[in-house]
Amino acid sequence: MGSSGIERIRIGFVGAGFMGQLVHLPNFTEMDGCEVVALADRRPRLARLVAERFGIPVIRGSHEELCADETIDAIVQITSDDAHAPVAIDALNAGKHVYLEKPMATNLSDARRMVEVAERNGRQLMVGYMKRFDTGVEMARSIIDELKSSGELGGITHARGYCFAGDWVCNAGTPIRTDETYPEIEPRPPEGLEEDRIRDLYDFNNLYCHNINLMRHLLGEVRELRFASIDGPTQLMVLAMEGCDAVLELGRLTANFWDEGVKVYFEDGWVDIQTPPPLLKNVPAGISVYRAGAIQQHTQPQAPRDWAFRRANAHFVECIQSGATVRSSGADSIRDQELLEEAFRRF
Repeated sequence: MGSSGIERIRIGFVGAGFMGQLVHLPNFTEMDGCEVVALADRRPRLARLVAERFGIPVIRGSHEELCADETIDAIVQITSDDAHAPVAIDALNAGKHVYLEKPMATNLSDARRMVEVAERNGRQLMVGYMKRFDTGVEMARSIIDELKSSGELGGITHARGYCFAGDWVCNAGTPIRTDETYPEIEPRPPEGLEEDRIRDLYDFNNLYCHNINLMRHLLGEVRELRFASIDGPTQLMVLAMEGCDAVLELGRLTANFWDEGVKVYFEDGWVDIQTPPPLLKNVPAGISVYRAGAIQQHTQPQAPRDWAFRRANAHFVECIQSGATVRSSGADSIRDQELLEEAFRRF
């Protein structure tokens, strides 16, 4: 994609809920290089109050109205999961670039269609996998790549990713709420999936798509799904990576901290990454590097302070301006949806 030639990106924002108010609207409204020119939500009172708080001049009742506005360059949609595909496809067909929260979609067919529409219209489709933009994750990936290239610690033998959640909000603020009824949205589950598994798939997809995506980002593409156990209180996935297997351990924990990370084992050491609570601002992932053998050295490199969400949002704007392909594109994110559906269909 070539440069857009647009110095200041005009954004239409869809969704005035929790994540929009506490994360994405503050970022996009304070960011150089863009302006939020209109807000759409089917709850008119909430839309008015949120627009007033963030200084957004225009309120619309639906995303279709934003799509019809030829002055808008991009749509940021922070909506319920079932609305991701319909809103994104409409916006892409209207010639808008699109940023949406994860998961990309609620079924693989929708995800593939979203990518096809983005490519046909020559527009960016970015999925908000903000962990890729955490400065600690970026540093850890660079360290892992250097160790693979140098062979200093031998080859990678195993990787372990885990997420047991906990407190992800960290007293981030209080969103505006109204008593308006949340708009009814048509469910879009995968076709042919048993009814009793659909709710579990939605829950899994909403949270743990991050962990599948992060493992792929750090170690490369998943060659195959070896095994999955998704019916108990803890879910397991075994992924065949290039040269090693990776295990994902996924569950829930009531805690006043966040329990998530990835540990990459080499023959002679490891790189351990502890990702922070998502809404904790300016605290990057922690990194621990252990060099074994004759060295016996344990170091903790420190990444610069910044917020992964802010950096992901800024990346979207920068890529529209420059024409560079976004780092967490829809085309890349299809693989996450493939692995998810395979786990629920095969195991």
